[in-house]
Amino acid sequence: MISEKLISDLKFYDKPLGIFFTADNCNDCEELLKKIKELPISRRFIIEENNSLEFPEYLNRLTRGIIPTLSILSPELKILGILESNDIKEIESKLREIAEAYYKGYKGESFSEFAPEPVEAGKEVIYNVMDALLASYPADFRMTELYNFISSVNKDYSKAEKVIKPLNDISEFLLNKKKIINTNSIYATEISFYVMYGLRKVEDLLQLIGEDGIVYRSTRKQNKGLLVDEAMTGNALLTQYENTLNEEYLNYAKKIYDFIINNLNHEKGFRDTVIKDELTKITFLEPLANSEAGIFFARYWAVTGEEKSAGFAKKAINCAYAGSSDPRVLARISIALIKLQDLIRTNEKGPYTDLRMEFSKQAQCKYFKDGKCYEKLDEIKFLDF
Repeated sequence: MISEKLISDLKFYDKPLGIFFTADNCNDCEELLKKIKELPISRRFIIEENNSLEFPEYLNRLTRGIIPTLSILSPELKILGILESNDIKEIESKLREIAEAYYKGYKGESFSEFAPEPVEAGKEVIYNVMDALLASYPADFRMTELYNFISSVNKDYSKAEKVIKPLNDISEFLLNKKKIINTNSIYATEISFYVMYGLRKVEDLLQLIGEDGIVYRSTRKQNKGLLVDEAMTGNALLTQYENTLNEEYLNYAKKIYDFIINNLNHEKGFRDTVIKDELTKITFLEPLANSEAGIFFARYWAVTGEEKSAGFAKKAINCAYAGSSDPRVLARISIALIKLQDLIRTNEKGPYTDLRMEFSKQAQCKYFKDGKCYEKLDEIKFLDF
């Protein structure tokens, strides 16, 4: 998005850059952007639109996650101001202040990377997620998956279902409160979920994967190489492999695994995106994406037995834990840790309802854990649940 030509134009015309963040579902964004561009003061800026769903890497670096936002950068890509308002008069006033400061010599603030020191996570985070669910924190699909598993190993938790607040129709679907959901999304993350649960064909996902394992953000194919898309797609393909035992899907998952390791690996975790321009050069270890990658790496280890992937799972988990205490992140960390520490390998294909289970050719029986075979799942105790 931040092309060399754009930077050259900013410097040639000596104008700051305004990036207006919108989204597919922002009904008022288009009209607000039109009003901003019509302001006389806007002639002092070059204003570009950014779809934050298609290009979340810029949203992460230039906003607090609020839509709409107008972020102002200098030609040297330093922050001059961030405007979070729908009030056109307020925006006009702030733009005048920013322009005046810039042309009087204000250079702006440099970006700070987001690469927290890793913190080891333990399975106590499960209790934090359950507490959040009981407090009606909006449950996304991973929180719901975790709840379904915990309530299956301890029926007392099933009583909590009435207080769970689903975040969206996907969560409602998992709670069996909604049987039919709209599966027409164009985005890789959502298509991956639908493929995992048999709601869309795997071919819809395969068309988003490049030869080298890079995953396109959406069917628009305007953006690619985001960690969250790679991890979600990888998880969907592992599920597809386990349900069919078709090696083709495992081979696709391996390409994605190799792509992440070769292109997104960082000493403290995994970058949110491949480097595309001056802004994406700035290290950003996005917690939710890392926690989702933790699940993918843990599952890849379980299925293939490749020990390095278990180490990558731990790195992604500890990176995510250091970066966020959001229950959505903690739910993914919990699932990844369950797969690492309580893994039950099976020689029977899926689908599986127990989070501990993964298919493995190493399994010697239906339920194989720590070198021992079990006849029934309920013979294998899980924590104090």
